[in-house]
Amino acid sequence: MLGTLAGCSGAQRTLQYESRPSPWKIYYVRIHHLSVGTAYHYEVRFRGQRFAIPKEVLRSPGDIDEFESVTAPETVMHAGDTITLVFSHGVQEASGSISYGGRRVVRAQALDGTKVSLRGLDGRGAAVIELEAGRP
Repeated sequence: MLGTLAGCSGAQRTLQYESRPSPWKIYYVRIHHLSVGTAYHYEVRFRGQRFAIPKEVLRSPGDIDEFESVTAPETVMHAGDTITLVFSHGVQEASGSISYGGRRVVRAQALDGTKVSLRGLDGRGAAVIELEAGRP
């Protein structure tokens, strides 16, 4: 019976941000697992798709799709098309080891129906991610 209880878990997603002209939705996710406790993160959806920064963009060991913090500033300049993402960042070195560089903060801006531009807060380090249209 103890083995069965140790495997029990549950997840709760709460919508934190949605705006009609904006392509972004932000969810707060709380995952409770009896054996390890409760963990929290944010999940982002772009035009209905789960948004992830591909590992190739930041040389990370995996795609980044869980965020420590997400904000959606409504400004005249960006009118809901831009969000700010905060996440822990590990870099996959050529030797195969992973070095952790702390937290990263990037702006993600919708360019059109499938393209998102990523930039550091200083405006440098731009990358464009093209998502598959209609991907769930």
